[in-house]
Amino acid sequence: MSQTSDKAQVIAFYLPQFHPFAANDAWWGAGYTEWVSVARARKLFPSHEQPKLPGELGFYDLRLPQTRQAQADLAKQYGVDGFCYYYYRFKKGYNLMDEPLREVLASRQPDFPFMLCWANHDWKAKNWNNADKSKTDKILARQEYGDQQDIIDYFYEVLPYFQDPRYIKEDNRPLFVIFKPLHLPEPQNFIRTWDSLAKQNAFNGIRIIGYTEEAHFNAQKILNAGFEQLISCRLYATHHNHNQLWRYINGGIRKYLKLPKVIPYTKVMKELVHDEALQEHIMPTAMPNWDHTPRSGRWGILWTGCTPQLFQQHFTQVLQKIQHKQNKKVFIKSWNEWGEGNYLEPDRKYQRQWLQAIKNARH
Repeated sequence: MSQTSDKAQVIAFYLPQFHPFAANDAWWGAGYTEWVSVARARKLFPSHEQPKLPGELGFYDLRLPQTRQAQADLAKQYGVDGFCYYYYRFKKGYNLMDEPLREVLASRQPDFPFMLCWANHDWKAKNWNNADKSKTDKILARQEYGDQQDIIDYFYEVLPYFQDPRYIKEDNRPLFVIFKPLHLPEPQNFIRTWDSLAKQNAFNGIRIIGYTEEAHFNAQKILNAGFEQLISCRLYATHHNHNQLWRYINGGIRKYLKLPKVIPYTKVMKELVHDEALQEHIMPTAMPNWDHTPRSGRWGILWTGCTPQLFQQHFTQVLQKIQHKQNKKVFIKSWNEWGEGNYLEPDRKYQRQWLQAIKNARH
């Protein structure tokens, strides 16, 4: 699928987590999904908006085709052009949370563009569920990298997705994102191998894109490693307005008082859009909201004052940044990261207004 429109192409990151699977059962108890953490979140200070609960889609199960169709219908209606599904492959034969993706592929539904992002990072207990009382960096699932044969096997594992007519491509080149591009042991070899294999399978190659939340200091490293393009998410950009000593002192005070890091969205908005987005090879990320406390409790980070009206202003600024570029891709983090308070889906307070903000900004 090749996009040649002069309008922006808006792609939302999508977490395929919300369904029971064996690993979650073992770690957190039978039937656990992250809806449990979302529903039990509580205010940590008087003005804290928690819990944030889903609206019309409810506490859905992604194994249901009706749910996946309803999500795609909402996305189409309000100006989201595709989903970028997180793909959790920890090693050959060990994937997590991929049942919904396999069903999307097998059923050919919903008829909605998509691409994959390899979320190549360890899973730590404390990052997924604050109910883990170990207070350590206990590894639940460790990301491993295999040999050359494993790189080849991995390509053929995802090839059926690339061959799907819904898969997002440019010039007959599938787009594939790597969440931690500099974690690859030999990124140039990985890219070269997959590009060759793509050409052997009727494509013009493959475009492997690096993702970063630290573009201000690692963008050039990623490009030097062989990646053609970057997705820049400035999630932690507000942290860099202070020197390292200030951040260390501030972090120590919060840890002692057991307080989350709280940042007003009006301040965050100024940092989320940057001139780096003017470059053809860098694609910006828009963010409507953020509150990690359902997962991390008092150790979390949250933005206050997030509203659909302010998100519309932010998203409009992002679209203005890219209006004269040829590469008009914009990513949104995220469609449904409810455990991070980071979502576009209807919630009980604002209903469809997060989505309406996108539609308003695009028209």
